[in-house]
Amino acid sequence: MEIFDRVKSMVGIGKATLAFGGVQGPARAGEPLRGTVLLRGGDYDAPVQDVQVRLDEQRLVYTAPGVPERQFWRQVAALEIAMDGRILKQHEVLELPFELILPVDLAPSEGSVSYQLVAETEVPGLNPQAELIVLVRA
Repeated sequence: MEIFDRVKSMVGIGKATLAFGGVQGPARAGEPLRGTVLLRGGDYDAPVQDVQVRLDEQRLVYTAPGVPERQFWRQVAALEIAMDGRILKQHEVLELPFELILPVDLAPSEGSVSYQLVAETEVPGLNPQAELIVLVRA
């Protein structure tokens, strides 16, 4: 990778991106959550690390009186999509299918409980990440 590409990636110019596709909802406790992570190459070829996909439980927390905020509570399911040292080509799009098995005792999304699907990877420079709110039913 050229030094100019490294400098651009440090400030987020032309970097690789992640997004979710085909995630069906609502999810149900004890069943698989399926979808696709879309990894799109930036303006230059770059090595990409394994893609991590996880479902995080969030809880409503009051950081000040009358000021609720959703915060990470725990990770409920996770997997790693191996990239085996692959070089992501300029503007290449990879569709990476995933399946997370949700715990059977997962509380439904309601009140103070919500869930967020997260995908992230490491690419030189800024590390792309995608997030998606997932509704969980009993």
